[in-house]
Amino acid sequence: LDFELGFLSQYDSNVTLGAPQGRFEDESDFLIMPSLKSSFQLGSGSGEWRFGLKGDVTRMDFNELDRFNATNYSFGLNGGYQSSRAKLLFDTAYASTGGVNRFVGNFFEQTSVSSRLTGDYTISPKSSFELSLRQNSVDSETQGFADISSTTFRVAALWQATPLIRLGPGFRYGVRTAEVGAQFQKQELTVAGPVLRLDYKLSTKVNLTSSAGLGFADTPSGDDELLNFRVGLNYRASSLWGLNLSMIRDTQATLFAGGGFDQVSSYRFGYTRKIRSARLNLGVSYEDRAPQGVTQVVAGFRDSSFLNYTASLGLPVFGDAVDLSLDLAWRDFDTADKLQSWNGLQSGLSLAWSF
Repeated sequence: LDFELGFLSQYDSNVTLGAPQGRFEDESDFLIMPSLKSSFQLGSGSGEWRFGLKGDVTRMDFNELDRFNATNYSFGLNGGYQSSRAKLLFDTAYASTGGVNRFVGNFFEQTSVSSRLTGDYTISPKSSFELSLRQNSVDSETQGFADISSTTFRVAALWQATPLIRLGPGFRYGVRTAEVGAQFQKQELTVAGPVLRLDYKLSTKVNLTSSAGLGFADTPSGDDELLNFRVGLNYRASSLWGLNLSMIRDTQATLFAGGGFDQVSSYRFGYTRKIRSARLNLGVSYEDRAPQGVTQVVAGFRDSSFLNYTASLGLPVFGDAVDLSLDLAWRDFDTADKLQSWNGLQSGLSLAWSF
């Protein structure tokens, strides 16, 4: 049974995600954010099965822009079973969140339910079978925006080609929907197609997990072919430093009522360095969104790119009982409609006490 009390004090140079010549003026403010997280884990002594609960609640209080104040919370279940040949894991969560959303360009509230089921089975020393099912649904509490959902099923047969490389063919099927209210017709996108799975593991230093495929999609604007991929690469040179890279491309329903679907490509690179008892984390992420087909809504938010630089320095204080973190972030949002583009700086100081 674990608890974590957190406290964040942050300055944001552009809380409203605005620009001098844009739709909104840029306004800065200070934010205070206390939080409580808890988790409970129960498992068998042999490690064959486990069960867990988790939850957190966070309060956001702005010094001047109190219209953006919100209380966010979530709770969930997780568990699974593992034997010498089979492993099956699941987790599900419910969340209620509110805040300034860059895809909406204003304060936005939503509730979401997400679930994930993953499993693999070892057929022989050189062959295995794996599957995954992911589901996520979002209900927009802010009037004028769509309720969206996403379901993706993956299956693959893997062969241990060498002691370091595991690969094999697979299949992916996904459904994306947007409930846009009585005045708009419900929209649905289905995509199915082959994928190629490839894992590479060199001792504990290099670990690569990848999946790439071509999906044949049935969209409201007609049939299409959409490339999808998921890549995760970790390099741990020593206990002092390491690198990580992640790349994802997939299709999502847009939050705009009557809007349709966007292909989203995201990339993130991170660097971690241990400096005595402190830890330095540097990161850069980039996301590109491109609308698919002709839709009823033409919004600059949809044809956009988002660049985010982050830096944090964490160190233990009060006899290692509390973690202190200094954080910096620079965000740059560029859209096809320049009046909706913005950038801003965030700087914060946080404390976390785990017990």
